[in-house]
Order: sequence, then structure tokens, then C-alpha cells
Amino acid sequence: MWENTVDVSEPTSTPYESLWRTVDQHRVAKVARIDEMLALIPDAGDAGWAGTAASDLPLRYGLAHHVLESVQRAAETGDVPGMRRALRLRSSQDSLRPIGTAAGPVLVAHPDEASLIDDQQLSRTPVAVVDPDVCATADERDRRLIQAALAMAVEADFGPTVSRNCRVVVLLQRRTMHDTDVRSWTTSALPTTVHLDYFDEHYFVARDLIHEAAHTAMNDLLAAHDVSFPDDASYYAPWRQMKRPAFGFLHGVWAFSHVALFCARLAEAEVPREVAAMARAMYLKHAEELSAARDDADRALQLITEPALADAVRWYRDQVLDLQSSMAGSA
Repeated sequence: MWENTVDVSEPTSTPYESLWRTVDQHRVAKVARIDEMLALIPDAGDAGWAGTAASDLPLRYGLAHHVLESVQRAAETGDVPGMRRALRLRSSQDSLRPIGTAAGPVLVAHPDEASLIDDQQLSRTPVAVVDPDVCATADERDRRLIQAALAMAVEADFGPTVSRNCRVVVLLQRRTMHDTDVRSWTTSALPTTVHLDYFDEHYFVARDLIHEAAHTAMNDLLAAHDVSFPDDASYYAPWRQMKRPAFGFLHGVWAFSHVALFCARLAEAEVPREVAAMARAMYLKHAEELSAARDDADRALQLITEPALADAVRWYRDQVLDLQSSMAGSA
């Protein structure tokens, strides 16, 4: 299905691999801190993890945050049974109906948007906190769509991105490929969790999963390497048509580089003609934006105090820009 004209496989240098080892250590430590907090609850039971999450760090990391949020909310209302139900999710995830995908185990939900938690202290955008009832809102069609989308992401060489950073998918509103008001988001409060409007075409669901997985990756890459930015550092982001703080600007460079490279691969793949045309148009749009932001990106990258991380962001960006002339010429 995939032509080999676009190389998007991750750099395999030792410094780059060490970035992810540090992220894994950061995630293990974060889960341990959450478990320590939960262990303070009377009758919390064994803090150990079992089931699918015990052997899958990205799922354990994401689910730990969902469990913590559920426990806190139940505690605020005095819902002791609710606290216990949430705590039990550490020892078994069967009630959450995890599905096997090419990127690893994933929880899928499709709740009514009115049921999302709209709490600015938790997230700037409404979110779903998973429990058995929330995960029961997804049907088999939803699960098959996510399986197909993640299989496509893996086949397109974005397996590491989605395997490390996509473990909970919350589907929202169905859209068509020509809609312009399409939403997706992640939050560091619920890592490895993606909320998104979705398409019946798994090609575009794959694109959005890669996009949001890249945001989760960047959140943890920055946190694990203790990277912070001056408050007064801001740069013009063409994709937002406004100035953005260094943190948000570099998030955009990183995420849209991933999306552009996926679209470049998709445009050359054996897919329906209209899908290839749309993918090419999206690649050209993002490449033009990244090209316009190139000088500012080079300046912003100097603020990243971990050289290997700055090199990784630059590598993805440069892969996009190196394709511009060939992709424009074949349009």
C-alpha cells in the first residue's frame, strides 16, 4: 500500500533513544507517586497493578491519571463505593473493554458530549474520565475504526508515536472529510488520552491520532528533561495566525511536522483518489506554514536545553521541508 518515497522512520541514534528512556523513567516515577497518594486512602487495597496495564507502561501511565481523577471526584461527594470501583481498575481493566491494536492495547469511548467533565482546574477543554460505563458507550464499529486507524499509523511508520502515546480514545462528533470545524485535543492532566471528532474514513482518524499522540509525546519529553521556557518568549505561529508562547509554538512545530509527514505518505499510498488529493493538500498547507515559521523555529529551538530533543524537533521539521519541492511538483 505504501510507497517508499517518503522516509518518516524515527532517527535511531543513541541520543534519540535516550530521550525515550528518560520519558519512560519519568512515567514510571509519576505512576509511583500516584500510587503513593492512593495508598493513603483507608482500605485502598493493594497498590500493585495487574491485568493489561501491568505490562503496558503507556496504558498504566494514562489510566493512573484517570483513576486518580475518579477517586478525587468520588471523595469530594463522599462516594465511597465509587472510590473503590475506581481503585479496582488498577488490578483489572477487563470492565473497560480494552481492544488489541497494532499500536498496543487501547480503551475506546464514545460518550454523549453533554456528559464530559467541564472543569477548568482539570483541563481547559471538556474531558471524559474513563470508567466501565464510559467505555461501554463505544460500539464495535467505533472499536474497529480505531483499530483500522492505528494499523494505518503503524504501517505509515508512526508506530512508535502512537504506541507510546495513544491508549485512550474518546470519540466525539462524526464529521465528513470536507468539514472545517473538526476538533481534537489532549491534556497533560490525562496523558495518552485523545479526544477527537472523527471521520468514517480511518485515514483521517489516523492523522488525528498521530497529531494528538505527538502532543502527548512533547508534553512528556519536555517534562522528563526539565525543559522550561522564559515567559516573555513568543513566536508567530502561521497555523494559528497569532503569536504563541515558546511552549505552544514548539508544540505546533512538532505536531504539525508529524501530521505533514503522515499526509505526505498518505498522498503517495494506494488509497482512494479523493483521499490522496486531500492528503496532498494538507501536506502542502502544513509544509508552507512550517516553512514560514522556519527562522522563528530555529530561534525557539535554542531555548530547549536538552540538545537531543532540539535535534529531534528539528529533524522532523526538516523532513517536511525537504519534501516540499517534490510534493508541490507532483500536485
